[in-house]
Amino acid sequence: MKKSRPDLVPAAYGKITQGTVFSCAQASRYTNCEVYGVTITARCDVAQQKYPVLNFLPLVRLKDWLRRDGLDILHEQELSERAGKLKGMLRKGNLSEALPMSISLEEIGKVHFPLGEGAKAKRASSEKFWEYIAECNEYDEVDRQDDRDLMFMWFATNRSSKIEEIIRRLSRHAVLGHYFLETLSEKASEAQGYVCLLREVATLPKSVAERLGKGLDSESYKEICGDSFPSPGLVFEADSLAMPVVQIGSPTMEHILQSFGSLFGRIGVEDPVEDVISGIIIKSMAI
Repeated sequence: MKKSRPDLVPAAYGKITQGTVFSCAQASRYTNCEVYGVTITARCDVAQQKYPVLNFLPLVRLKDWLRRDGLDILHEQELSERAGKLKGMLRKGNLSEALPMSISLEEIGKVHFPLGEGAKAKRASSEKFWEYIAECNEYDEVDRQDDRDLMFMWFATNRSSKIEEIIRRLSRHAVLGHYFLETLSEKASEAQGYVCLLREVATLPKSVAERLGKGLDSESYKEICGDSFPSPGLVFEADSLAMPVVQIGSPTMEHILQSFGSLFGRIGVEDPVEDVISGIIIKSMAI
């Protein structure tokens, strides 16, 4: 039987260390969502009290991620595939791909894809083009509503395979800037999915971090911070308590840090020039 992921161990009361997951964190775009923090400050620095601030990464529920960062990815994919589909239909109709830049899709349809006219293949192409227009209009109308839940519902109804695909990509750690954790509970039956936002490094003052291990309420937090509340810092709901909930163990924590380091250590270089590579190939194959 394969070992379940991630590697979790019980959080030690009164102690914060690298990999500690704590409640009441916050992340941009995730207002009113359940957000946790996972500490990334080096274990030795925490153990020896050699840290001015505690660094952490936000952890959000997959359900919320799919309606924010995930939805952005789905939206970009939809627009890209939509553009590709339109180009394909225009090429098939011997029309310029630049035509939609000067006239509307409806005008193109009326002139070049009239319904019920021509041979069977022509009628099929026309029906396909007008179905494309209808779907585009439907999607654009949903997009104008600026409602995450409504937009996600559109994808769930019309592009369920795309949602499944992005979750599977997350599970393989193939979505750049996001790290997937199946659960924050040691009970496998409670797996619902969480996503670590690798780009959103946040900090807590040492004075707050030292109290976090034993639990911190809103009043104590205000007392420690005074007039200067850290951002994003912690956020408290009624009667909530910021405290450790679990600890991410090895090798999962090291893999998170590796993914985090790789994200900011990437170097972009120019793509190869086709003419140059073609010339090299010709010379290499010369007898």
